Amino acid sequence: MMTKIAIFSLLSVLIAFPSASWPQKADPTVLDFKVQALYRAAKLTWKVKDGFKSGMAIRILRAETFEEGPYKEVDMVSLMSGKNVYEYVDKSMGTEAKYYYKLIIEETDESFGPIPTRPYFSPPATHLKPPVPKPESDHILSFHFSARERQET
Repeated sequence: MMTKIAIFSLLSVLIAFPSASWPQKADPTVLDFKVQALYRAAKLTWKVKDGFKSGMAIRILRAETFEEGPYKEVDMVSLMSGKNVYEYVDKSMGTEAKYYYKLIIEETDESFGPIPTRPYFSPPATHLKPPVPKPESDHILSFHFSARERQET
C-alpha cells in the first residue's frame, strides 16, 4: 500500500511540474538546413535563430558514399550578429555518386544533418530556340512587294 502512495505522489509531482523531471533542451541555433543538388556542386542553405552568440562558427562536414562517414571538414563559416540566412556552395565534388552533409556548432555542441544529395554530373539541358529568319536585304536580287503590290499582280 505504501508503494502505491509513493508512486502516486511521484506521478502527481511529475504531472504538476514536468520541467522539474526532465531538463529542457534549448532551442536549436540552426532552424532550417537544406542541401540542393547543382551541376557538380551542392548548395547548402541554413537559417539561424535570432539572438545567437556572435562569434560562433559552423563547421561544414561531408561524407562520400556512406551516411555513417567518415566525415571530412569542407569549410568553416563564422556566424555574424544581424545575419540570419546563410548559404555555401561546395564546388569540390569528386566522382562519388552521393554525398552527405552535416553542420556542427562546437560552442553549443549541436549537430544538424546528415542530409544526402546527389549532384548532377552532366550539364543542364538547354532549350534550343528555332532559327529566326533573317530580314531580306535590300539588293538588286531581292524582291520586295508590299501587300498592295501583291494584290495588283
